[in-house]
Amino acid sequence: MNWRFAQRSAQRLNASRVQLWQAQHAVNRRLLSSAQGPADQIPPNKARLAIMDLALTKVNEFGWSEQALASAATDLGYSPMAHGSSKDTNAGSNSGLSLITHFMDRALDETRIEADDQLHEFDSTTEKLRFLCRVRLRQTRPMLRHWPEAAAILSQPQNVSVAMSKLADLSSQLYYLAGDKSSRLDWYAKRSALAASYLASELYMCEDRSPNFQATWSFLDRRIEDMASAEHTGLKAVAFTNQFSRNLFNILASWGYIHR
Repeated sequence: MNWRFAQRSAQRLNASRVQLWQAQHAVNRRLLSSAQGPADQIPPNKARLAIMDLALTKVNEFGWSEQALASAATDLGYSPMAHGSSKDTNAGSNSGLSLITHFMDRALDETRIEADDQLHEFDSTTEKLRFLCRVRLRQTRPMLRHWPEAAAILSQPQNVSVAMSKLADLSSQLYYLAGDKSSRLDWYAKRSALAASYLASELYMCEDRSPNFQATWSFLDRRIEDMASAEHTGLKAVAFTNQFSRNLFNILASWGYIHR
């Protein structure tokens, strides 16, 4: 696959994700306005999606916070407290975590859509995984200023199980899209290694000041190549994953988000 072609393709698809969420919000709002009966009779799933999608456009102003959700609810004509109905059941009562997991779900959906008509251009699973990771990383760019805050929320002890579940889903979906549907003994090790590589690249991206994130793409390329080499044995993949888990902890600790 010619990476210049891929870059041009990415540029053609480089409409702001915030604009996409705003468009989705507009669709949801039309659905809400066409609903019959008082607001409390509007299907909760429609209200939830509308509030969450609009709240994503407010993260750069309010962060991953209850305030972002309250502002979105108010803009939609709800009580500021109505955002309580938008909380993810997996995230419990944590408004910030609910908003983060909603973003992660939306970003994975966008990755599937954007990558669907381009994956056939790549020959190997490794090339497909590299491309898919790039596509997914681009989804985070509109939120990059506040992504360290999201990482800190995800790393809190009470949220780790949700974070790990989302990472596991991401790596499984990326492998599936890349055409790897195997159920061999190293299945978990491979997906853990991909999750570690992706997460390390995402955190690296938060600090990247190079033009068009070229340093991040180079960093990702090295991680994917290392991962491909480690796949020869499950033990190597596990060791690779453990190393990146330690590196992730050190990065978050150096930013002051967690304490040793």
